[in-house]
Amino acid sequence: MLKPLSKKLNAFFITTIMLIITSIMMILCKNYIHMEQSNEIIFFQKMVTQMIYQLEDSSQDFESIADFYHEYKRPIFCYIQDSSGKMIYQTDSDFPTDADTLLERFRIQTGKEDIFIITNDKKPTTNQSGIFEFHGTRNDEYLGILATIVMPNNTAYHLSLIYRQQSLFDILTKQAFLYVSLWFLSLIAVSIMSHFLIKKALEPTEVMLKSQKDFIASASHELKSPLAVILANAEKLEQLQIDHTEFRKSVNILDNECMRMSKLVKDMLLLASSDAKSWTLCKNIIDIDTLLISLYEAYEPICISKKIRLRLEISESSYPKFCADGERLFQILSIFMDNAIHHSINNEQIEIKTAVTAKHITFFVTDHGRGIPEDVKPYIFNRFYCADESRTDKSNFGLGLSIADELAKMMNGKVGCKDTDGGGATFFVTLPLK
Repeated sequence: MLKPLSKKLNAFFITTIMLIITSIMMILCKNYIHMEQSNEIIFFQKMVTQMIYQLEDSSQDFESIADFYHEYKRPIFCYIQDSSGKMIYQTDSDFPTDADTLLERFRIQTGKEDIFIITNDKKPTTNQSGIFEFHGTRNDEYLGILATIVMPNNTAYHLSLIYRQQSLFDILTKQAFLYVSLWFLSLIAVSIMSHFLIKKALEPTEVMLKSQKDFIASASHELKSPLAVILANAEKLEQLQIDHTEFRKSVNILDNECMRMSKLVKDMLLLASSDAKSWTLCKNIIDIDTLLISLYEAYEPICISKKIRLRLEISESSYPKFCADGERLFQILSIFMDNAIHHSINNEQIEIKTAVTAKHITFFVTDHGRGIPEDVKPYIFNRFYCADESRTDKSNFGLGLSIADELAKMMNGKVGCKDTDGGGATFFVTLPLK
């Protein structure tokens, strides 16, 4: 039942996280494209400035300088005119759009076609325009700058520089491998993390479902036995006519099995109330001396009948003020006493003790019986757990210790078990004093 849920949760978790990661990567990619385009404009502007300074130097000819930038720097188209508009030099164009079309579109973009003509009434000076952006005929994009260069002999030339921008595809290609690798690595990491986290999150649910199944199976097993005995004896009573001894025997069996069923149902209702968080506490000040003496007096006749010695150790100093649910605490200690009597044999001793610290009080019930094997201890507080897996002992349903555990938790305490020196087991419950 949890596998389909686990798959759906995994798919939802992975999809959600990957959508977030993809959105972040798209934002980073957009910023990277913007940064590359900005850097390209800055680079072109600096390159033009440097080229103008070199062209002003009459020691080098226009052709060598223009070819240098065209071949070694970045692909750039250079068109030089004299003051009359006559072409002096033009580099080869290896752009998708032919050179004449580029020049025409560049001039249209500037909106000043007469910028290439120098008027004679003004003394020319070296200067350059801002950067113009325009498109070619094949969806290629370009940057352009117009400049006027005045030589030392006052000869003026006009320079048109056109630079092809990197396409969006070219920019993305540089980082495609990185982004794709990061995306797939993120997918793998998120998948592993999702599987681990959801598995951990569903573990308590799996334990609860398993416990519920075991609970139902064990309860069915326990109820089946007394019901079968009751039915068998009911049929037997129908056939009895004279033998009163057999009649009484059958009635006693029915009575005992009904009591067993009543106890089982009562314990199951207690645990069901615990699961539903419907138990209530009635806290009041408890006289610990009175509580221990009441427990002793309640179980002394039972111990005498079974030839078991019962010993109560009460502190000589007064006990501290203790507020708790006395009825629930007495129920826990009664469960420990029932367990101790069940596992004790003739002439052995059961001891009731206490220990007090600054913050807690602990009640001990110690027996000197068979003890509890180490491999069994982790399970003794589980519901319906019986060390006798064959369940031949009909007096024990395996619910008492689990009820004690639930009651202790309800009072912010804890129960436990340890070995008794010399053999046997000691059960204890520790509760806070405040």
